[in-house]
Amino acid sequence: MGYVGLPGADNARERIEGIKSAIAGTKITLVDVRADDIDQPRAKRNVEDTLTADPSINCMVGIYSYNTPQIYQALKEAGKLGKITIIGFDEDQVTLGGVKEGSIVGTVVQQPYEWGYQGMKDIAKYIEGDKSFVPANGLMIIPTKIIDKSNVDDFWAELKARQGKK
Repeated sequence: MGYVGLPGADNARERIEGIKSAIAGTKITLVDVRADDIDQPRAKRNVEDTLTADPSINCMVGIYSYNTPQIYQALKEAGKLGKITIIGFDEDQVTLGGVKEGSIVGTVVQQPYEWGYQGMKDIAKYIEGDKSFVPANGLMIIPTKIIDKSNVDDFWAELKARQGKK
């Protein structure tokens, strides 16, 4: 089961399509995606409603950054933490804490620092007249990272350092 704020938004649509594409031909089925209109209490209720309506659900995916912490909290309160696989997107502190403790399998994070860094380097080159680095399709990809138990401590330390925190 997937959970998202606004399923019609480009970022949500693309993530959902990506999930469906990645699991096509496997034994995994995305039963549904529940929307919450960016209402966090509703996001948590969606998880609670799923537990009641379909106890066979064995994996929950938080598609927006706040969805995964709401899944975590609802499962914790229901005594189902560790019994249902949780996967997330983005680097919310609750999500990273759940990855560290092992109750969340992993999260896919973007690299906003790299976006800014590479973007400014490239725009400076572009302004100076060097357009040789721009791909034919105009698309420049900054890869995402998969954060799981094996690398969460290093990622969290790097994130805190960039934010000026200890």
